[in-house]
Amino acid sequence: MKKVMFLAIAFVLVFQVAAFAETKIGVFNMQAVMLQCDYGKAVAAKLKAKFTPMEKDLKKDGEAIKKLEAELKNQDLALKLEAKQDKQREFRRLARDYQDSVAAYRQKRQMEQQKLGQPIVEKIVKVMSEYGKAHGYTVIFEMAASGVSFVGDGIDITKPLIAELNKLKKAGK
Repeated sequence: MKKVMFLAIAFVLVFQVAAFAETKIGVFNMQAVMLQCDYGKAVAAKLKAKFTPMEKDLKKDGEAIKKLEAELKNQDLALKLEAKQDKQREFRRLARDYQDSVAAYRQKRQMEQQKLGQPIVEKIVKVMSEYGKAHGYTVIFEMAASGVSFVGDGIDITKPLIAELNKLKKAGK
């Protein structure tokens, strides 16, 4: 019985010490880090170079569909029923093809973005972990994932993380 009582008192004392230990909390914005660090800027440049021609083609196709739609509206009364139906079928086919192309473009861009972004996320996690240990943080939250709605002064470590990542990139790692 004395051993149980001793262990209970020991646990209470241990937990009190932990409760009084200094707790240092940090938060960061993953999206801001991804967009503002040099690694993220390089990925954005690659994505832009790869997908700008596709975007131009999609824009051109969209304008052609709008033009055909305007023609249909303007020539509605002048066309015979059969010609009108042919134009409407052509318009629906073009619109459907355009929607499919837009969906394929979005999916392709998202997959490429994830493929190029994953190594950066891993670097961010590594740098954040090292930064947290070096500066004595007990816990660091990602703002969007944790649902943080207010951050006091000195808790947001987004800018220091960006600076650390940029140092890492300049070092060639």
